[in-house]
Amino acid sequence: MTSQIGQYKILSELGAGGMGVVYRAMDVLLEREVALKLLRNEFAANPVVLERFRTEARMQARLSHPNIAQLYALVEEGGALCIVMEYVDGTALSRYMPLAWRKAVPVILQTLEGLDCAHRRGVLHRDIKPDNIVIDREGTVKVMDFGIAHALGSARLTREKSIIGTLEYMSPERIQGAKADQRSDIYSVGVLLFEMIAGRLPFMAETEYELLRQHVNVQPPRASQFAADVPPLLDDAIGKAMCKDLGGRFASCSEMAEALRTGCRAAGVDIHSVAEALNFRQTDPAAQPADEVARWCQRIEAMVAKGDFESAARLADTALNDHPGSIEIARWRDQLRKKVSQPPARPATAQTTEPELSETDKALRQVLLQILGAEATGEFAEAHSIAAAAMEARSENTLFQIAQAYLATRHGPSERA
Repeated sequence: MTSQIGQYKILSELGAGGMGVVYRAMDVLLEREVALKLLRNEFAANPVVLERFRTEARMQARLSHPNIAQLYALVEEGGALCIVMEYVDGTALSRYMPLAWRKAVPVILQTLEGLDCAHRRGVLHRDIKPDNIVIDREGTVKVMDFGIAHALGSARLTREKSIIGTLEYMSPERIQGAKADQRSDIYSVGVLLFEMIAGRLPFMAETEYELLRQHVNVQPPRASQFAADVPPLLDDAIGKAMCKDLGGRFASCSEMAEALRTGCRAAGVDIHSVAEALNFRQTDPAAQPADEVARWCQRIEAMVAKGDFESAARLADTALNDHPGSIEIARWRDQLRKKVSQPPARPATAQTTEPELSETDKALRQVLLQILGAEATGEFAEAHSIAAAAMEARSENTLFQIAQAYLATRHGPSERA
C-alpha cells in the first residue's frame, strides 16, 4: 500500500469496492482527516471517465450542506486518480435497517434536505441506496458519492454490457434510457424509505430482467403490508415518490419533506432528531421543544436583520437536523434559499443525460425494452420471438439469455424452441 499520495498520508484502509479502495488519510498541510478514494486503474486510464470525473467533481465541490459529505479535491498523481472527501466517522444506513417508521422518518428527512440542496444547484445523485447514506456519531445524516455512478458509466457499460446504476433503486425512466431529473432521485428515495420500514425491497426478483420489468410495469406494494403500525401518510408518500409517471411524483425533495412533516403533525406525531430516534442521545424529559425551536428562530431572525442571509440559511439547515419536524424552521429555510438565489432548477441537459452509449449498447438496450414492452402488453409470443432473434444475432449476450429463461419460466417455452 502506498504510504502517501500528494499531501495526504494514508492512515488505514476503510474498504474496497467496484470503484476502488477507500482510505482514511491525513491532510498533512491542513492537519485534518479525510477520506481518500483511490480509483481502479481502468477508470484512471480512461480519458472519457477522467473528464467525466473532473466535471462531476467541479459540480459537487459547489455543494455545501450539513447533510452532504463535502468533496475537497480531485488529485491526479503518478497515474492514480483520487477523490478527497470529508471523512465521516459513522455507520452506513444499511447497518441500522430495518427501522420503525418513527425512526425512519427523521433519517429520510435529513436525506431529503441534502438532496434538495444538490438539486437546486443542478446536481443529481443517481445512485441513492443505503450504503451511500452514512450517519455520523452525532446523528447527522451524510449523503455520499454524488455522481459516481454517472462518472463511471462509460467504463461500466464497456466492461459489463449492462444498464448503469443499482437496479434495485433505479427509476423507470432511467431504465428506459430517458432523461433524468431530480424526480429520478426522488423515486430512489421512495424505494429506500420503503426498504427502511418494510425490511425488504419493494421489488424482488431472481433475474436482472425481471427486476427491470417490475420497476417499469408493476405497481409497488404498500409498506404497511410488511410492517406493523405504518400509517397511511407513509404509504401515500412512498407511493407518490415511486409513481411510474414523472409528473405524478413529488416535484422536489422539499415538497416530499413538507408532506412528511405536515402529515406527522396532522397525526399528532412528534418527529425527533436522528440522534434521539437512534438512541445516540436520550431525550431530556424537561426539555421543551417549542422553546428550543423558538430560540433557533430568534437566532435566524437576528442574522436576517443583519443582512447575513447565507449564514442564516446555513443555520436553518443545522436547526432542521435538530428539529426535523419543525414547519417554522422549514419555512425560514425556504425563505432564505430564495434570498440567497437558490431557486429550484431542473438540472441542465448536459448534467442529467445518461452517459453516451455506443451504437452496440444502444441496440442492446432497445431490444431489451422491446421485450419488456411486448411482455407487459401480454404479447408473449412476440416477446419470445424478439428474445430468440436477439439470441441468434448475439448468442454471447447474458441479458438475452436471462430474458429467454424468464419468459420460458413465466409463460412457457416459445414455439421456436
